Amino acid sequence: MPSNVFRFDESWHIPEGTPQEVWEVLSDAELLPLWWGDVYKDVVPLDRKGKATIGSRARARARGALPYELNFIIEAAELEPGRLVVVKTLGDFDGLWRAELSPSGTGTHVQLTWQVTVLRPILKFLAPLLRPAFAWNHRWTTPRGEAGLRRYLIEKKSRSA
Repeated sequence: MPSNVFRFDESWHIPEGTPQEVWEVLSDAELLPLWWGDVYKDVVPLDRKGKATIGSRARARARGALPYELNFIIEAAELEPGRLVVVKTLGDFDGLWRAELSPSGTGTHVQLTWQVTVLRPILKFLAPLLRPAFAWNHRWTTPRGEAGLRRYLIEKKSRSA
């Protein structure tokens, strides 16, 4: 595998939401800064296709623990309500992010697969040397996403109660 190509497989357990409730959050790119704000600093829609619509696109700006930001486009590629969210990314990195949702007790199990190729020239150049640091940076972001999604669902339910 080239040093600028990564694949990450992770699982989240979200007891605070049903598969449909989790899907409604994961399928709406505009919500990313609200629940994964440690990483997603800004998301701006690029079209008027609407939320949770295949082909809808948004511009995102994200940052992990390392001192650089990534800029990219998120495009909804596959959406199956309550079951699947797949998005393509294009920009500083190209990739495919896949979230498969299934019931788990009263909550949701989310199986995540993230395949990405780093394209930003300086990061691609440094990838052979910094590959372990880039992987560590990704692993820094993931638990923040899981915790943020859980918090967001709790807050959403408390607001509607």
